[in-house]
Amino acid sequence: MKFATVRDLKNKTSEMLRLAAKGKDVLVTSHGRPVAVLRGMSEEDLEDYILANHPALRASIEAADREYRKKGGIPLEEVIRRLEAKVKKGKQRG
Repeated sequence: MKFATVRDLKNKTSEMLRLAAKGKDVLVTSHGRPVAVLRGMSEEDLEDYILANHPALRASIEAADREYRKKGGIPLEEVIRRLEAKVKKGKQRG
């Protein structure tokens, strides 16, 4: 882990970002106290981060989980049957 002050970050942003991209975390401090961490991120990491931290998405997932626990779910075979029926119905109209 690399330590950097806010001034270091301001003056050496590209260098700090390169370190983070290479997998070396950069702990940014202000007046000797930690304020942020720069960490490299892959596309998969970004997806995980968004899923874990997007308030509306998280609320939606939690609501779906509560409903599932309360009412139960639908067997996969039933979901497939309904989707196939919907596709077949759409083809008949077209």
